[in-house]
Amino acid sequence: MKVMSIFGTRPEMIKMWGTLKKLDELNFEHVMVHTGQNFTPELKDFFFRDLQLRKPDYELGIDTSSYGKEVADVVRKSDELMEKIKPDALLILGDTHSGLSVLPAAHRGIKIFHMEAGLRAWDRRMPEQRNRILIDHISSILLPYNQYHRENLMREGIHPSKIIVTG
Repeated sequence: MKVMSIFGTRPEMIKMWGTLKKLDELNFEHVMVHTGQNFTPELKDFFFRDLQLRKPDYELGIDTSSYGKEVADVVRKSDELMEKIKPDALLILGDTHSGLSVLPAAHRGIKIFHMEAGLRAWDRRMPEQRNRILIDHISSILLPYNQYHRENLMREGIHPSKIIVTG
């Protein structure tokens, strides 16, 4: 199975590092993609080295100069890469704009796994809150950390069979 993981912020790297390493150890073809959000090259290299992660297979070089450019770049560049790589599954975490790679993945029929699903701040003015809701409702399998987040998803009409509490 070919699994593409997409991430771009320091918190995503920290929260995903164990899963990213495990994907490399197991019998998966793991394609690691870094969007480049919130990083200088020096800081990015520091985090990869400090977390003992291999270098990503692809760096998207997302334009973060404005909201529109960042979102458009994530969608366009991840779509182009998915066309090239043809992954069976996409793994994302959280609520950052890199998670909006679910849009082209869903369009292409790629199975989407969302770590940190069901987290809610109850303020739709926050871009992260809008991203969370969109990502959760598009994802194939939702991986919330606890029962409360699972219940948030079910209150929004997501079928329990799509939800696996990971702890």
